[in-house]
Amino acid sequence: MDLEQYFFPQRVAVVEVAGQIGARLNPRELSRTFSSIAQNPRYPAVVLDIDSPGGGAAASEALYLAAKRLSDKKPVAAAIRGVGASGGYMIACAANPIFALPTSVVGSIGVIWTAPMISEALDRVGVKMRTRAAGEYKDMGSLFRETTPEEDEKLDALIQSVYERFVDIVAEGRPELSREQVADLASGEIHTGAEAHELGLVDQLGDLSDAVEWAANAAGIEKRTTLVRPKRGLLQMLMTQGADSMANALVDAFVDRLEVSRIERALEARLRITR
Repeated sequence: MDLEQYFFPQRVAVVEVAGQIGARLNPRELSRTFSSIAQNPRYPAVVLDIDSPGGGAAASEALYLAAKRLSDKKPVAAAIRGVGASGGYMIACAANPIFALPTSVVGSIGVIWTAPMISEALDRVGVKMRTRAAGEYKDMGSLFRETTPEEDEKLDALIQSVYERFVDIVAEGRPELSREQVADLASGEIHTGAEAHELGLVDQLGDLSDAVEWAANAAGIEKRTTLVRPKRGLLQMLMTQGADSMANALVDAFVDRLEVSRIERALEARLRITR
């Protein structure tokens, strides 16, 4: 009898990918978690438990690449339990297969750039902003003035470049779809899990338990799981309980709500239309 296997049986590692990427969901911490699991023989298979509306483009891609390195070494499934949109869906593309509930929100393959324009508001209260910069485009995207036509072109090119990268990632993760098909689906539209399944954006309709069962079978082990979270030092844990954490939590909740509300409004509008 293998005593180590008897007392410490191999398990499916379940990793939560939840919240706004880059704010609540720290890409550095989660990337280190993926790397640790990849080197740990106790976890021969992994399930990504995804409920995220996305976040920053670079942070999302960093997590996708970390998850992809993990899936190159071990079977990795993704389970979209609530929202797997934008960067959240990008990370799911590192897994194969992808599970989703029929009512999950999936997709939003696209890139958006927003910035408030406050120059008129400042004018009304008599406040002027002075900027000194070296470099023609150093203050491009400033909140305190309108962009020039040349700056608009450069911003559009930047957004398009990130968008093309997103399409490439989805096409790589969904090999049954051609890049042209992915580009057609990359309209920023959201879909229910059932629709995403029909479109080929997810592999199977199911929940976390279904994904765990697949992972256990792929690794040839019993259906046992361990929830693996990023490791934090003592200082981080103490801060988590302090006022700084409270402020961050409020900001994260506000950012999350903005994105989730947009998705919910779009989905509700579609549901009303189809009734």
